[in-house]
Amino acid sequence: MKALLLLSQVVLFAVCSGCVSFEKSYPDRHYFVLEVRADADPLDPTTDEILQVSNMRVSPRYEDKSFVYRTSDTSYEADFYNQFLVSPASLITEEVRKGLTAARVFKYVISPSSDLPPAYVLIGTVNALYGDFRNTNAPMAVLEIEFFLTSELPAKPGIVMQKRYAKSQPLNGRSPEALVKGWDEALEAILTSLIADLKAAKL
Repeated sequence: MKALLLLSQVVLFAVCSGCVSFEKSYPDRHYFVLEVRADADPLDPTTDEILQVSNMRVSPRYEDKSFVYRTSDTSYEADFYNQFLVSPASLITEEVRKGLTAARVFKYVISPSSDLPPAYVLIGTVNALYGDFRNTNAPMAVLEIEFFLTSELPAKPGIVMQKRYAKSQPLNGRSPEALVKGWDEALEAILTSLIADLKAAKL
């Protein structure tokens, strides 16, 4: 009798399993990275010194991996389903190092983990990183970074340069893909300006 009861339960479960859908009723998460085009024409370095690019800091408002959208003058939203693959601090730090390495302003561009002694240290803070959707007809990718360049040279220690770069890049749509492309273009524009200022600085 127990065997018969157990068999009927198994059959009932099998029948019910065929009737129940286990498909997800929620959207998938999507992950993105930032990527800036590198200079394809390597040049001789402007200086023979070593630059250390410190790990970027990001404002607590934007340091999480979830995308942030500004929807009004006072309200912001975090997007749980569209995120950076890793922290935005890590992504932007990597792109800044790559861009400065390709630009050849310095002989070497290193990270804080390197054993090489740097002559200069670049410190950056991301003050803004969001999609501006306040105007539905003119969405923007907003990026603002403040950089400090300090000298580690005994002959001239201290802050050599300080500048804030802000870019609002128009988007060709309101999709996450369009926003990431806008951030890429904004970061590329900021790096172009930073490189020009570093070349013009008296190092």
